[in-house]
Amino acid sequence: MDRRPFPVDLAPPPRVERLRALFEILLASGVVSGLLAGLVLRLVRGERTDLLSGGAAAVAGYLLVEAGVLFVILFALLRANRERVRSLGAGWRRWKSNALIGLAAAPLLLLGQQATAHLFRVFLPGHCLESNPLTDVIRTPAELALFIVAALLAGGVKEELQRAFILDRFGRHLGGYGVGLLLWSLAFGAGHYLQGVQGMALATLFGLVFGLLYLTRGSLVAPMVAHGAYDTAALLLYWFAGGGGGPSA
Repeated sequence: MDRRPFPVDLAPPPRVERLRALFEILLASGVVSGLLAGLVLRLVRGERTDLLSGGAAAVAGYLLVEAGVLFVILFALLRANRERVRSLGAGWRRWKSNALIGLAAAPLLLLGQQATAHLFRVFLPGHCLESNPLTDVIRTPAELALFIVAALLAGGVKEELQRAFILDRFGRHLGGYGVGLLLWSLAFGAGHYLQGVQGMALATLFGLVFGLLYLTRGSLVAPMVAHGAYDTAALLLYWFAGGGGGPSA
């Protein structure tokens, strides 16, 4: 499906398309939105403090503001290219089957989390994540609810829309979907550096899973549901069962 915003005879050369795709990926990567969200948080709080020291409200607020900024960036890029969110797989086509597949994937992701934790305890005990610094800030049921909302919007919706956009750019201009899936999964894992080596490894693995769900189903519904269901279940298990590290995706 050709979604180029130019007639064929006026299309820019491939080199220009690649450079534009790289620029758009940089804008959509979260670097710009993260910096702006950090600035907003500092202006609101009026002090220089570590994000985690601000407690659950500060962390959830940062995640929601960053997601909001990135939504604006992504929709602006799509509009500039005369594209729609539907072109990235957002739609109601086969939504029931995709939602069921997403829900079915969530328990497997939880098993993957536990298996990864076990492997780290056995083979890399020095890097084993005994507690998750992000979920450790949750102290009350209200903060848990706030975190679940932040996880659904910033994780389940924002990160999957972001992933779809970036994979689309790689697929059309920068070496193919496979290259994009590998590189962005590594970048996605690196973005979880606050959760240590184990958290980064798990996020990389989950990035591959969510990306494969998106590419094989051709829809955002399956990865969004899988991501949101996993994050919600992990947070609830952390709260009611204690420990478990919480979500790393």
